[in-house]
Amino acid sequence: MKKSVGLAILMVFLLLYPRFAAEGARYGLLLWYTSVVPSLFPFMVLSSLIVSSGGVSLLMKPVRAFLGPWLPLSENGCYTLISGLLCGCPMGAKTCGDFVREGKLSVQEGRFLMAICNHPSPMFLLGFVCPLFEAGMHPSRLLLSIYLPLLPLAALAKRIYFPGLPAPASNGSRPQIQKAPALDTAILAAAEILCRIGGYLMLFSIVIVFLRRALWLPASLRIFLMGAMEMTTGVREVSASLPFPDSGTAAAAILAFGGICGIFQTRAVTASGWPEEKKSRTDDGGSSPKDRGGRTEDKKIAGLSIRQYILWKLLHSALAAVIFRLLGVLG
Repeated sequence: MKKSVGLAILMVFLLLYPRFAAEGARYGLLLWYTSVVPSLFPFMVLSSLIVSSGGVSLLMKPVRAFLGPWLPLSENGCYTLISGLLCGCPMGAKTCGDFVREGKLSVQEGRFLMAICNHPSPMFLLGFVCPLFEAGMHPSRLLLSIYLPLLPLAALAKRIYFPGLPAPASNGSRPQIQKAPALDTAILAAAEILCRIGGYLMLFSIVIVFLRRALWLPASLRIFLMGAMEMTTGVREVSASLPFPDSGTAAAAILAFGGICGIFQTRAVTASGWPEEKKSRTDDGGSSPKDRGGRTEDKKIAGLSIRQYILWKLLHSALAAVIFRLLGVLG
């Protein structure tokens, strides 16, 4: 009931201010078309082909040999971590969700990876964020503020998900041999995920346009809300509105958190692919697709809690802001 009232209020706003809605949708679509699709689509297709052809084990053996003494990761876990680092959010979460669903990662290892594998790529930070701050932002300072917190986060996640002695790294509950998909299949799968991401970008861009026009709100609150909504727009707003280094500190926090839009994207890519399991659970039990804790069935089956993910992102955001400030003092 409450959700319906809220949606009705949003519909009224869209009808009263159609120009703002069109502007936001246009901006979100442009951001999706010019930034998200070119950066993610090729990696999604190639990743799907590499995984299905059995190339992960060969490529990740040296990576696992290097990371093994510190991180309890299998070869598939190493691939998830690397894909998140190089391709950016939400590619790491998508790979993690796919591997857990296919039995290539244990739920325990998947939860551990969700704490450290989903963040902006170096290409995005260097190519988009740094130029916004001109000479005020040194690239190394930004990169360290985003990626250095992954070390304490990994240590904490290891203690939580692998208590006691490190768990032996495995590739999931059982090995699976897959037939390599046709290129068309990989393209269609990537396109489906990208369409979901584009839809979220458009919706949150509309909200941001309304916030930008809400002059009755304090300027600091508007900037905070826009940064919390969507990462790209939030960084652009703080770079134009706040003096350095305050703008850099805020940008580091926004980038590490990823925005509410990023959380919705992560939920979409980790929950995708479960409709058959959800249906079978409902049909067998004849009950609502919610468990005792009120969580939807797709979360229960996947084992990757979006609530835990949000807590990790909040902690990452706080650490990134602190480290950015400390690097300024030390530098």
